[in-house]
Amino acid sequence: MFWLQVKQFFVIALATVNLVLLIWALLAHRQRRVLPAGYYRLLPASAAIGLVQVSIGMFFLIQGRIPYWQHVLYGALVGVGAVLQFVLLPGTPAGQRYRNRPLVHAAVALFVALVGIRSWMTG
Repeated sequence: MFWLQVKQFFVIALATVNLVLLIWALLAHRQRRVLPAGYYRLLPASAAIGLVQVSIGMFFLIQGRIPYWQHVLYGALVGVGAVLQFVLLPGTPAGQRYRNRPLVHAAVALFVALVGIRSWMTG
């Protein structure tokens, strides 16, 4: 039961951080500015929370719990979203290419927030 509560906490944290990232990216797009440095400092926190959430799901699998297939699907999508957020960091080629396009960052943040919340709501 303890691990389910921990997973619940990380779902809420993931959604909160990504909604903040989404609003930040939308504001930067609306003001036609590049994303500020604070955005990129918060981005690894979102990816780390997503990876912790996936790790807890994998821990449940190792324990022998049989999840609904939707849990596995949405957990994998959260992992994909976390990897995309790491790929969009400024030091990477994709991060340099999309640095001036806040809507790309907003779309990824919205994707991660929604699949994170949906993974919690299944079953």
